[in-house]
Amino acid sequence: MKIDSALHYVASVQSKTVKSKSSRNGSRTATSALPGDNVELTSASSRMSELEAQLADLPTTDAGKVAVIRQAIADGTFKVDEEAVADALVQETVEQLRHKQNR
Repeated sequence: MKIDSALHYVASVQSKTVKSKSSRNGSRTATSALPGDNVELTSASSRMSELEAQLADLPTTDAGKVAVIRQAIADGTFKVDEEAVADALVQETVEQLRHKQNR
């Protein structure tokens, strides 16, 4: 389909109108006959918005834990649990792959 013919089709569809009730002065107004989209928001939608707002207010870090780790690093006593780090990396990768497959 050429662009010119597509524009002509859109223009012809838009020019179709439906007559509405007469106004006070007796003239009629035209409204578009194109179908519209309906959107229904459920109570779950508003609940999701509330939860998102609550999550935004939560701190992203645990200041106490950060202070303890910072002190352990400064003292030279901080030990990395390689197994725990590896397990967490594997688990995060598995979750990301599952999420990607569900899309």
